Amino acid sequence: MNTTAAMAALEQAVAQQVMIGGDDPGIEAATRAVLAAIEPAMKQIALDLAQQAALEVGAQLSDHEVEVVLADGEPALRIRPTEDDGGEITAGDYEARLTLRLPEVLKDLVEENAGQSGDSVNTWVVKTLSSKARKRTERGGKVTGSFEL
Repeated sequence: MNTTAAMAALEQAVAQQVMIGGDDPGIEAATRAVLAAIEPAMKQIALDLAQQAALEVGAQLSDHEVEVVLADGEPALRIRPTEDDGGEITAGDYEARLTLRLPEVLKDLVEENAGQSGDSVNTWVVKTLSSKARKRTERGGKVTGSFEL
């Protein structure tokens, strides 16, 4: 994310508004002071927006971890596949039974997908449910303290 460009655009927009006031040196000095005063808050807002974006992207990519990192002083999203925390399920791991009533169309889709992957229907369903039902750790906590962007 290029927060430097966003800050420059904000400064340009403020400068254009100041020009309406004429060439008053007092107004120009006050404008520079205000921009300098709000710069840290604007950088924090940019970081907060990056964090919100990471949370939204992470919610849509349930099989990936999304986090905000600083790259060359700019916030960036790092996206990587979630590591498998349960390992492969073996035949000895099957201890529970679940009976489902499915529409015929869905049953056909499950059988078709299982066949395409070379798995039995049971194995395909277990793999699919395992990848979707895995508990995710909560991401996106607030950073306390301060740092220079």
